[in-house]
Amino acid sequence: MTSTTVTHQVGAAGKGRGLALVVILLAAFLDLIGVTILNVVLPAVQADLKASPAHLQWIQAGYTLAFALGMVSGAKLGDLLGHKRVFIVGIAGFAAASALCGLAGSPDLLVGARVLQGLFAAAMIPQVLSQIQVMYAPRERGGPMAAFAALSGLAATLGPIAGPALLEWDLWGAGWRLVFWVNVPLAVLAVVASLKLLPDSRANSAARLDLVGVALSAAGLLLVLYPLITAADRSGWPLWTWISLGAGLVVLAGFVFWERRVAAPLVQMSLFRFRSVNGGLLVQMLFFVPTMGFFMVFMLFLQLGLGMSPMRSGLTILPWSVAVPVFATLSAALLLPRIGRATVQIGLMVLALGFALVAIQTAGATPGTGWLDLVWGVLVGGAGMGMVVAPLLQLTLDDVPVADAGSGSALYNTVTQLAASVGVAVIGTFFFTRVQDIEQTPQALAKGFGDAQAASLWLGIALLAAAFAATFLLPRKPTASPDPATQSVGE
Repeated sequence: MTSTTVTHQVGAAGKGRGLALVVILLAAFLDLIGVTILNVVLPAVQADLKASPAHLQWIQAGYTLAFALGMVSGAKLGDLLGHKRVFIVGIAGFAAASALCGLAGSPDLLVGARVLQGLFAAAMIPQVLSQIQVMYAPRERGGPMAAFAALSGLAATLGPIAGPALLEWDLWGAGWRLVFWVNVPLAVLAVVASLKLLPDSRANSAARLDLVGVALSAAGLLLVLYPLITAADRSGWPLWTWISLGAGLVVLAGFVFWERRVAAPLVQMSLFRFRSVNGGLLVQMLFFVPTMGFFMVFMLFLQLGLGMSPMRSGLTILPWSVAVPVFATLSAALLLPRIGRATVQIGLMVLALGFALVAIQTAGATPGTGWLDLVWGVLVGGAGMGMVVAPLLQLTLDDVPVADAGSGSALYNTVTQLAASVGVAVIGTFFFTRVQDIEQTPQALAKGFGDAQAASLWLGIALLAAAFAATFLLPRKPTASPDPATQSVGE
């Protein structure tokens, strides 16, 4: 993937360029807020479509898996065909897939539409950072990049409130479907504006897309994740699930073999010669799996176990969403330069403490368990996550030369999305197998879902302990500071 060979065709300065920036940031925001909104409304989806636990997991994991598999390919397509063209196709397809989600009459159709949505997001999102690089000279990129970075915090904060608000609004009786329908007019507006405002650009030289690598990685991950997720609907593991898992590992090994020998690989395997990359990706996987799994099962515990409304559930998780960007900023700016990787290690311990506090309160929960019982664990957990996310990226790319920073960042973000899919599969299945056949009384539901929530959190703490051990592969202190715009291209 190219990161510094973009043909610059800077668009109109001033107001025109500012509007173009708003358009591409709107597209990125639609992707980010979609995940945080959907977590809160999943119980409403389950009730309306009679979705099984496996369906709920696929609704989340299908999107992130498709996004992960398509992200690097989307970046390369932008280099080959033009960033503006691929961006417009991506956001138009995202709008169409959102409409299909809103029209879905069965959980299977919703899962399929979510996969399509993830694929089009994978075409759209890499072009956002490429367009910033095209429209702004290096000395001008600080503001646009800061605005892009702030979107994650904004989406995390607004999602838990916007989802319940749309449910309560219930425009035309659409209910949870409004979560998807609101994307459509905003995405269409972005398409129209993009046609007029965005500059045409493409890379001066771009390698061909590695279609064999795409096929092998998709097949391998599907073979692994499918039995993990479908286990949520069963009490045992039949023979075919083990065969699928084994076959998936073999296919993924074949993918690695292929990528080491192909001229233009989907993944730059040479990046794995850097110790910081190996350690950082391992920490990211072990840290993100329990964290993303927690978001989904916690919302189910609050609404199905405790009987909370979607709005009250959103307000319960809100302190986490507020704490993450605050502590991410503080840790990256103040702690990381002084204590290096100890920042990540402290963050993992704080996150584990937050999980433990929530686990203690949820074990043996009663219908009276509420916000005051959970808020301290939620707040501490959000602080811990914030202390990990920002420093970990910088430490992971520490050994990577600036010329390869775009590929390194793309690999890091791909692993992030894969970890989200695995987290929903592993933590979700662990949770769902413990809430089967619970008596449908308030006391039994609260206790059953609470015990399952606590058990999933203790599993998460074990994974965080493994992540802590892996942090010793990270550099003690950061030494490299790549250009932020170059570092982020291809995410």
